[in-house]
This record gives sequence, structure tokens and C-alpha cells, in this order.
Amino acid sequence: MNQTLFEKVAKLKEEINNSPEVKELNRLNSLLENNEEVMRLCYKKDCAVTNYEDALKHFGENSEEAIKTQKALHQAKLELDSNELVKQYNEQFKIVRKIYDKINEEIFNPFN
Repeated sequence: MNQTLFEKVAKLKEEINNSPEVKELNRLNSLLENNEEVMRLCYKKDCAVTNYEDALKHFGENSEEAIKTQKALHQAKLELDSNELVKQYNEQFKIVRKIYDKINEEIFNPFN
């Protein structure tokens, strides 16, 4: 029983990994990781996150510094999300997420 279940799960994993949707997501992810512009935008966003967290910690949520850094974070995130390659990745991620949600629903709903 356990071996059969293990084999079925391994087969499911293989099918998922070989699906065109997941393959496309992996391709886009590779492009993202090797794109200097995207990496620069990610770094800018990460720095903005750190600055905002520091402002919250030191000055409080409603401080001028926190509001200023929050706006900078919003702008950095907007720039990142506006990149065409990031948009493509996010759209493909939504498709793959729906597949995983459907699998989760089919497998685990009977137990809820």
C-alpha cells in the first residue's frame, strides 16, 4: 500500500514537472535570474523593504520617515512589477498556481 502510494505520488510529481505550464514557468524563472535589469530592480526593491522596516522600527508607523520610505518601497515594487519579463512570469505563476490549487482540492477536499 505505502509503496503504491509512493509510486503514485512520484508519478504525479513527474507529471507536474513535465507539464508545459510548469516548464514555461521554469523557463521564465531562468530568464529572470539571468536578467540584469530584473536583478537591479529586485535589489532596489529589497533595499526599499529594508529601509521601510528600519523606519518603522526606529520612527513608528505614522512618522514622516516611515511614510517617505513606504512611498519609495511602493515605487520600487511598481517598477519591478512593470517589467515585461516579470509580468510574464507573474501571469505564468498564476496559471501554475491554479493547477496546484486544483490538485490540492482533488486530493485533500475529501478529508475536510
